[in-house]
Amino acid sequence: MDTEALFERGQALAGEHWEVLTLLLGAVLVLGAVRNWSWLCDPSGTRQAYSVMGRGGRRVVLGALGALLVGVSLWQMVC
Repeated sequence: MDTEALFERGQALAGEHWEVLTLLLGAVLVLGAVRNWSWLCDPSGTRQAYSVMGRGGRRVVLGALGALLVGVSLWQMVC
């Protein structure tokens, strides 16, 4: 199977089961924010590394975004 066919198959699978993908992404964001994963919450290497928000603010924003993704995906699975 060539790369293009594999990519198209992946897109079709993601289109059919986007709720599961958003649920997994949201769970990773929430878990990473709660457990303070450096690869997710560390602002170093960005232009805004020393912004007002800081690492704690990024954790709050990423946790809220993850919770929103989990909520939306569960809503779509139920309804």
